[in-house]
Amino acid sequence: MKRWSLVISLLFVIVACSGCRLKHAQLKEFTDEKFIMDTLIRVTVYSDDEQKGKGALDKAFAEFERINNLTDRFPKEGENTSVSSDVIRINENAGIQPVQVSADTLNIVQRSIYYAQLSGGSFDITIGPIMDLWGFGKNVQRVPSDDQIEKALSLVDYRKVVVDPDNGTVYLQQPGMSLDFGGVAKGYATEEAAKILRELGIEHAIINAGGNVYALGARPDGSPWRVGVRDPRNEDGLLAILSVKDISVVTSGDYERYFEEGGLRYSHLIDPSTGKQARDLMQTTVVAESSTDADIINKPLFVLGRRQGMSFAESLQGVGAIFVGADKQVTFTGNLTNQLEFTGNGGYQIINQQ
Repeated sequence: MKRWSLVISLLFVIVACSGCRLKHAQLKEFTDEKFIMDTLIRVTVYSDDEQKGKGALDKAFAEFERINNLTDRFPKEGENTSVSSDVIRINENAGIQPVQVSADTLNIVQRSIYYAQLSGGSFDITIGPIMDLWGFGKNVQRVPSDDQIEKALSLVDYRKVVVDPDNGTVYLQQPGMSLDFGGVAKGYATEEAAKILRELGIEHAIINAGGNVYALGARPDGSPWRVGVRDPRNEDGLLAILSVKDISVVTSGDYERYFEEGGLRYSHLIDPSTGKQARDLMQTTVVAESSTDADIINKPLFVLGRRQGMSFAESLQGVGAIFVGADKQVTFTGNLTNQLEFTGNGGYQIINQQ
């Protein structure tokens, strides 16, 4: 299986502006990268103080580590069960008892259920049994039988997640159910890391968490950040460039985690209603103020397909979206027209230019 999330190649590249020079010469660039949450995370901040700049990087990465420790559903080798993640404890107690969790986990679950309801179940954090069945998150992947899928689907239902905000607990009503935060955790962590940077007085920064990009402020010279949207069939190519400030840009594609069998590509982007891969699209990109929301919204857009996905995206205030079909036709919401530049590479057809 080719797991692009585990290699240096990222869903997005930050497009270098070769002619740009900082108007504020006192600002210096500080950059670092670490492998967290099964992906390469790169953070760049600008500061006039070296200690402040480097300290901001450290605290941003610490936030990714903290969220990962809360949301990872697979025990680490040799891990003491007394310090298991919130998600592991919730899953272990499915059908047994509610589990007290952190405020962050509670926020993630509540936001996920909100979008599950809004999308008619096209996004569902109880997808864990299906992901396990296909082998995503494990060392061996396989195509399960229809009977196996049907059995696993009986354990997928966001309506059986009971949240008690007053007591800070989450409970899965049916034994065998399991949460999977693969469609939201990186976005949430990116958003929390950006909050930390703001609290530290950082005004210009870019976070790239394996395709979950957050542009904090503008570039130091006041110009927008230019974020490249990758070509879903060429890891080194660009489909388009987005000009953005103070916003999140997140993409999902069938090239992130997948395996091939019998000449077919089986990706981790699975329709919760069928337990099988959604195949209408190759890639979706969402632009939204909240990185958490952008990360989540990508999944129902991909599952719903171009037509229904477009309708859903346009119903969400402040959300922009780009759809790349399996037929290489590209559509996008009208609110991105003035900040979206297509490269013309890759043989894609832009069918709704305005």
